[in-house]
Amino acid sequence: MKTVVVAGRRSVVGKDVYVGIDVHKESWQVTVRTDGEEVFNGRVPGQYQSLKKLFERYQGCRMKVAYEAGPFGFWLSDKLVEDGIEVLVVPPSLIPVESGNRVKTDKRDSRKLARLLESNMLKRVYMLTPEEREHRDLLRTRRQIVDHRNDVARQIKSKLLFYGIASPFTTTTRWSFKYIEWLKTLRCDTDYLRESFDLLIDLYEYLTRQIVRINKKVVLLCHDKKYSDRIKLLCTAPGIGRLTAIEILVELQDISRFPSAEELASYIGLTPSEYSTGERTRQGRITRCGNKRVRTYLVESTWMLITKDPAIRLKYLKLKSLRGGKRATIAIARKLLIRIRRMLLDNAPYRMAAMAA
Repeated sequence: MKTVVVAGRRSVVGKDVYVGIDVHKESWQVTVRTDGEEVFNGRVPGQYQSLKKLFERYQGCRMKVAYEAGPFGFWLSDKLVEDGIEVLVVPPSLIPVESGNRVKTDKRDSRKLARLLESNMLKRVYMLTPEEREHRDLLRTRRQIVDHRNDVARQIKSKLLFYGIASPFTTTTRWSFKYIEWLKTLRCDTDYLRESFDLLIDLYEYLTRQIVRINKKVVLLCHDKKYSDRIKLLCTAPGIGRLTAIEILVELQDISRFPSAEELASYIGLTPSEYSTGERTRQGRITRCGNKRVRTYLVESTWMLITKDPAIRLKYLKLKSLRGGKRATIAIARKLLIRIRRMLLDNAPYRMAAMAA
């Protein structure tokens, strides 16, 4: 693939070289800067060996590379680090945006990354170890399969509603073994409708078997010495079970990387948005910019916490009367998150009296 050398092949030996990469499946747009000037801008095939061959031009330089976090994950970063190159995997939401600039191209993106990298204006994402990524991926895969099964269940319910078929089961006994057997024995007017039901039922049962299979792996992970003690600690909090605890731990990993509770709340997306002008300060809904998975687990756990901890319930009811149920739930979820941080840092179990204080 043809590349373009912008500023010639002048010597850059011994200098600091800054590289911005706009990563795509087929090819990567690469910009190289040094001494405030662009020395290369062009495309290379989307393979690490092609990028490595380009970097051979800059042997003897102190190289620093930046690319956006995304579908490509961290394998490119791992390769670069193995070759002794410093890497920043940058969160797209924290890349400075030029006001009024609505032109976005691969070339502009790579140039922008290289320029901001040279100016030391980029922030990096927290890098999990390869083992931690695999643990997190296991729990995320489980959640995806569960969500897929829930979609299939909703499709079956929708089909029953569409054809006016009433279920003899209550909502509490739905999707039990007897309920599935009832679905299989439904009398349908035509073979076409029967086939539609059978396919969805088969898919539901297949996904159920996959959930059972992956749950066994999750149980093994819970007994891993890396997580077992912290899981027991988190399970002392009302509303947090073993599954919720391991899901939170694999997403957050090292809790000490958050210097303050406010930074952790911001990472999860439980910080209220703010609109300020002059002397007026108005806070809106939570930013939702952060780890959606942990935010979901916390909100789910909050409902149980409200019923088990009297002090928290009193706080919830007070907030509910002032701001409404949704905002009160989010506020309690944020309080639970802060408490989880303190529990993990102090290696101390949940204490209701401490929460009330």
